[in-house]
Amino acid sequence: MSQDRLIVIILHYRGLADTAACLASVVPQHHADLAILLVDNASGDDLSALQAQYGTQLNVLRLAENRGWAGGNNAGIAWARREQAGIVCLLNNDTIVPPGAFDRLAAAAKRCGPCLMHPAIDYANPAEGVQLDPSALPNAPEFACQLPDNTKVFRLDYAYGACLLIPLAVFDRIGTFDERFFLQLEEADFYHRARNAGIPSLCLPSVRIVHAESRSFGGRDTPDKTYYITRNRLLLAEKSRPRWRAYRAALRLILWRADERANGSVLRWIVSGQPQARAMRQGFRDYCLRRFGRRVKVPE
Repeated sequence: MSQDRLIVIILHYRGLADTAACLASVVPQHHADLAILLVDNASGDDLSALQAQYGTQLNVLRLAENRGWAGGNNAGIAWARREQAGIVCLLNNDTIVPPGAFDRLAAAAKRCGPCLMHPAIDYANPAEGVQLDPSALPNAPEFACQLPDNTKVFRLDYAYGACLLIPLAVFDRIGTFDERFFLQLEEADFYHRARNAGIPSLCLPSVRIVHAESRSFGGRDTPDKTYYITRNRLLLAEKSRPRWRAYRAALRLILWRADERANGSVLRWIVSGQPQARAMRQGFRDYCLRRFGRRVKVPE
């Protein structure tokens, strides 16, 4: 295994145009030992044009079924292990990466030790502003890590999967992503496991990427997203200690999301036929029935 060998893992399910734009920003990156892996999550899309365009610069791993964000990235991580990589960068297909980003993120991670390393993230729509940049917050906690150019590294109290650089040694210590989550909050679970093992989550704001966000869902607030967030908040609480406090916090957040949508009585909205309400009920029911993984839509 080469500690400097970096595999960029791009998960593709929907948005062929997004994937093409992402690759156009990733392929020109210069790194001493870099490979690009496109994990096709059983999308059914024709990727031949991309393969012809990039040739041996692009590796494609086709999965027989859609394994979600967690399972798709786990498949990519397993491929990276077979390629003797020392570090991976999990990258959403709806992101654009500036030149030199991976070099700088990898160098910072090497200086800071085993960690979860993020860049700063701007929304693709400038009017929406910044998605992730702890340096813009008052009293943001810095991490004691001396970089050659004296740029600052900041601590995060979460992990964000749009662009997440992780040494393989971290997976050796805490395992890969819990595939029961499928989509949503799997990186939150991974962050908690890393934190419990003494592995920090960090951000290097001098590297900035652009993120369109949630295009594979068809939007930021869809019934599918509501379903996964509802079910997975409860699963995340189940894995926490003390558990009863985590359950209480999860239920509070679920009811808060319901209150945002309710035009009047929250209870009346929850039992209504609204697609979001039905998705929330199914998420709660599937958690109780131990139905994890990909959502199977069933009539009520």
